[in-house]
Amino acid sequence: MQIKILWVGKTKNAAIKSLWTEYLERLRHLVSCEIVEIRDLSKVRGLRGARLRLAEGAVLEEALSPKGRLVVLDAKGKEFSSEEFARWFQNQQIRGVSEIDFVIGGAEGICDALLRRAHLTFSLGKLTWTHEMVRALLLEQIYRAFSILRNIPYHRGERE
Repeated sequence: MQIKILWVGKTKNAAIKSLWTEYLERLRHLVSCEIVEIRDLSKVRGLRGARLRLAEGAVLEEALSPKGRLVVLDAKGKEFSSEEFARWFQNQQIRGVSEIDFVIGGAEGICDALLRRAHLTFSLGKLTWTHEMVRALLLEQIYRAFSILRNIPYHRGERE
């Protein structure tokens, strides 16, 4: 399986970048994974609102895997426990899915076209996170899911 995580803008916070880099390296021992950073068009072109979402959506669309499953992160999306998220990956593998693209939009959100095209709209919970924090959280949760699937002693799960 190939996992691609696409997000808008560079990670400016060195501590957060170090954290997501750590989980990316751990994850690469379990599954093929790459990061695609899309230019922040609000800084380059001064776009805002719907025009910005549309422009970012077009650039993100070009970078998506042609045959991949599209998972868009959105606060209104489906929430999983860590075990449920691991089972979701397992089900994708059983179905023969070879590529999964996760998209983290910019500060204005995700364009409607990508939301409609998504196979899954996924939420990391009801709390609000910075876009930079979401990067680290998503990578950690994907690593945790594959650790569960591979029986790697990382996730402790519920205790009896």
